Amino acid sequence: MYESDGRPFAGQRSDVPPVRPRTPSPMRQISTLQAPPPPARDLDVAPANIDIIYAEDEEVFRETAIHELLKVGFQRQNIHEADNGIGALEHLARLQMEGHLTMPLLVLLDVRMPGMDGRECALQIQELVKKKMLRREPFVICISSIHRQVTVDEGKGNFQVVLPKPINKAFLEEAFDLLIKWWTLGHGRQLAAWKTFDPSELEIIAADEEPVCRLAASAAFIRAGVRNDSVVEAEDEEELMTSLAEAQSGDARRPLVVLLGTELWAPRIRQFVEEAKMAQCRRRREPFVVCTSVDSDRIGTTSAVEQFHAFLPKTFSPADVKWCLEFCRLWWQTRGDGPELDKGDGDDDSASEPDSASEGSVGSAGFDD
Repeated sequence: MYESDGRPFAGQRSDVPPVRPRTPSPMRQISTLQAPPPPARDLDVAPANIDIIYAEDEEVFRETAIHELLKVGFQRQNIHEADNGIGALEHLARLQMEGHLTMPLLVLLDVRMPGMDGRECALQIQELVKKKMLRREPFVICISSIHRQVTVDEGKGNFQVVLPKPINKAFLEEAFDLLIKWWTLGHGRQLAAWKTFDPSELEIIAADEEPVCRLAASAAFIRAGVRNDSVVEAEDEEELMTSLAEAQSGDARRPLVVLLGTELWAPRIRQFVEEAKMAQCRRRREPFVVCTSVDSDRIGTTSAVEQFHAFLPKTFSPADVKWCLEFCRLWWQTRGDGPELDKGDGDDDSASEPDSASEGSVGSAGFDD
């Protein structure tokens, strides 16, 4: 097999956060922080005493948003700006020991930013919260241009609230009320970062016209930790769709992966997913689709990218499979609700599409900017 240099392959879908081969330095800084326990919370919360981390790469939107924040009563000296997620994490690390320690810490993240986008940044923040590594747990808000009103419990990802872009005073006042409930009463949703990701929990559909290709793809993922009895094979398009339909009755807490060696079958999968969204099927398990038939060691963006979440070349190495699993982990832990909401009725992490006319509706599969 081709031995790659360990870098991620190109061509991943734009709504999947890019894999980061190393933990960013702000995370190392927090992990080594020798800090005393946090002080008692002050429940008399006022905007003037709240620290804000605001990450947005477009200066015009940043200036507009800051102007609106000042209208609500937030103070300019308490607003810490960044142009990407890494900058936001640097501020987060510093503010663990500085600022208004008895007050909430508010993080505003744009979705699409260079270097590290808002979705990956939110995941890293919530993973730190899950590991109890933060003295100051932040209230994380997404800023998304595809939303038209404040959305609570939006059913997607690691944000407590989604604000429309551009934000205004009314949106911020509503978000501030939600922050108060979270800070004083513990009101909040189970976030996607709380879902576990373990290769042994994956369910795999290996679909290819060539038996030897199905075997090679299955064997590679079994060596990476997938259980042998969690892999099914499909030798034609109809068998693939049958397997995909049967998988819908499976455990929605387990990621479903399709290893697709015949690219012409990809539109049927996309159609299956879109039809389930339109029908608001509550047991829909959207698959993570991997193209395993790329005749190259690495590819660029093509018109086929939207059909797949990740790519593997025809001759791939264990390092390539490792990267593929990391893409899958990011996809799995940046979407949907946390494990508690999955347990009750078997709903999957993307239960339904948004109803833009109703507050609190379920969010869309991927935020856009």
